[in-house]
Amino acid sequence: MEERSARLFQQEFGTVENDWNIVELESRRHLRRRVHELIQHAHCSSLTTSDMQQQLLLGVATFGNKLATQLVRSLNRDNPQERQSIVWLLTLLNDRETIPLLQRMAHDTRLSRAVRLSASLTLAGMGATTEVQEHYQRRRLYAIG
Repeated sequence: MEERSARLFQQEFGTVENDWNIVELESRRHLRRRVHELIQHAHCSSLTTSDMQQQLLLGVATFGNKLATQLVRSLNRDNPQERQSIVWLLTLLNDRETIPLLQRMAHDTRLSRAVRLSASLTLAGMGATTEVQEHYQRRRLYAIG
């Protein structure tokens, strides 16, 4: 009877965790912790924009594209100040690979209006909306000779 119970537990664990190993799980935990720290640092008024960019680049060097993806996922929060910080972080990071994810979030009616707006603001800050792109295309500079 004990063997059967242990076998069921092993099978359930394998399906729930998708056969991830301990190193992968710890890495994901470390990534989430680092994203949380970045969000908290964004609240701090003593950090300059260049300091924050340096922190983001350090995170990208450590985690690669997973950092930006985790930041996008973190937009789905109830706290408006945290969402504002994440928008700022994503705008500073300006990772073009996040644009499709942000566009999906901006148009997903299952998400709250505030979360969709945050995704849209991030896209605008990155210059990835049609309105921003049209504005820059219409604006032409002429040299007077």
